[in-house]
Amino acid sequence: MKRIGYLLTASFLLLPLLTIGYLSVATQWTFPKLWQGPFTMQYWSGLFQSGNALAASLALSLGVSITIAGSAAVFGFVASKQLAFGAKTGRLLRLAYFPYLIAPVVFGSMLQFYFVRLGLTGSIAGVWLAQVLFVFPYGLLFLSTFWNDRLKQTAFQATTLGASSWQLYRSVLIPMARPWLFICFVQCFLISWFEYGITQLIGVGKVPTLTIRTMQYVREADPHQAALASCLMVLPVLLLLVVNQRLFLKRVDPS
Repeated sequence: MKRIGYLLTASFLLLPLLTIGYLSVATQWTFPKLWQGPFTMQYWSGLFQSGNALAASLALSLGVSITIAGSAAVFGFVASKQLAFGAKTGRLLRLAYFPYLIAPVVFGSMLQFYFVRLGLTGSIAGVWLAQVLFVFPYGLLFLSTFWNDRLKQTAFQATTLGASSWQLYRSVLIPMARPWLFICFVQCFLISWFEYGITQLIGVGKVPTLTIRTMQYVREADPHQAALASCLMVLPVLLLLVVNQRLFLKRVDPS
């Protein structure tokens, strides 16, 4: 029974991936004769052609998400340290929960007035800044759980032994926090990668990230391009899972 349960769970998880993969190479939906084709790789090969809109959206989304995730991890780590050693940690951390108490669309609507006044709507810079305001608090909240009494004592001892701030981060804190920083980067990347509501509101449809492009294909009833865009959205997630498995979840051989 347990094996049947595993098979059912795997089938449930793999079915959406198989569906979008099938639609990205099929030219016709010939149900129930799904495997009689015809099949083509023209949608995938089109990604490598100059001026391809989907490839441009992929590059844009990667650039935005990687820079946001990296910034949230780095500055979240520094800010969480300052809060951990401060006297009003709990009060300030509670402010970081605010973006997640409301829907992202509502949060984007609240920001839209100020972004219009600053002339940032419809620009990549505006979308990037709006996503930072949404993602950075998560990085701060996540990394704030890293600091415990043992780490505080270790940092204090390193400081009393003459370590500078740079030496403290480079030789003590960053090596100890490396798995936390990686997980924070991955989580922040995924939040930014799949973000739609804030991007749509602040970008007003002029910043075609991969999520915006995918929804555009869905509205245009273009299942093959929508499936291809969905595959591109899933691939970085699978890659991050593999990297996480190889680097941090590898089992140590007891022998």
